[in-house]
Amino acid sequence: MGVRFSKSIKIGKYLRLNISRYGISLNVGKKGASVSFGNKGTYLNLSPALAGITGTGISYRKRIGSGFISNNKKKKNTKKKTYVKADDAVKPKETVEENELTEIDDILLEYEKEKEEIINLHKYTDNVMSKKAFEANIEKLKSEASKEIYHYSAMGDEDIVENLVSTFMNNLELAYEVRVSYELEDNILYVDLDLPEIEELSDTYPSTINGKLVNKKKTAAQLKEEYARMAMSLGVFLSANYFNLSSYIDEIVLSGFTTSRNSDGDPIDLYLYSVKYKRDVFEKTDLSKLDDLYGFLLKFENRINMSTAYNFKAIKPFEMEAVTLKNSYIDDAVLGLKELGYKTSDINKILPKLNTYAYESPAEYLKEGLRLLKEEN
Repeated sequence: MGVRFSKSIKIGKYLRLNISRYGISLNVGKKGASVSFGNKGTYLNLSPALAGITGTGISYRKRIGSGFISNNKKKKNTKKKTYVKADDAVKPKETVEENELTEIDDILLEYEKEKEEIINLHKYTDNVMSKKAFEANIEKLKSEASKEIYHYSAMGDEDIVENLVSTFMNNLELAYEVRVSYELEDNILYVDLDLPEIEELSDTYPSTINGKLVNKKKTAAQLKEEYARMAMSLGVFLSANYFNLSSYIDEIVLSGFTTSRNSDGDPIDLYLYSVKYKRDVFEKTDLSKLDDLYGFLLKFENRINMSTAYNFKAIKPFEMEAVTLKNSYIDDAVLGLKELGYKTSDINKILPKLNTYAYESPAEYLKEGLRLLKEEN
């Protein structure tokens, strides 16, 4: 299965999540107008033109929300982190310097925080605003130009809403490669999330043996659990931010998939979960206290099949109404071709090309199918 929606943005391999003791910072917006997210809060940034103060050279910056959960503040440790093999840690020194203990403790603590920020990424964003709060924040803006932009967003201007999503994704930095495609249909944002592979997660973790720092191998069960939590948390994180980009969005249908290979070695998309997130449920949820991700997903209409051992089974994702209608037209056209005597094997050869068209009736697909079959012969 290929990309199902027309809008597609890729976060390239050179983009990374800045996970550190100082937290995460994001920025969304186009030239002249942006929204930044960070530890110190959420801010609206406007150029002099959009802020209505041209000629002054002064831009406009206003806090419109609280910040990410702050990490515990610690003194920066500039010492190089050194892990040793388990075999080297059997014989401890008779005395261990205090600064060495501090460094080991610092490394262990930092690893736990980095892990937390990956498997619980959703806790590091603002809660979803109500429509009333979103509109109230618009009215607080001093610039009439900026008010107009966000009013159009709240009214559902497709170009503005999709541009906000696009810019947000372009400015989002993650520790792993991710591809997102999306499309707005009425008040519903459909999102396909190409999840990172489990191999992209670290398969080791720091620990201590007799006071020495060692690198231990994670078990398969540990990796599966971390991957499942990362996959679900990433989807909740993105959905919360999309809701906060526009009060027009009432529902987000987010489907997460990963790429595998079939028996012939060809790449195929395997969908792990598909959820119809409702805005009103998010508005009532404190994301900073959300620990049971799987239970949260089950609050919504969903398609997810995950065992207690965190094994996903492939599912069929929810589709846009327009996509569902198109598929029914193509199915009718295929039946027509079969009734005309064409072989299933020949019809299957032209299906990929037939799917690239956007006709408004089965008859048009049937006509195009006949043309394609003639070209094949």
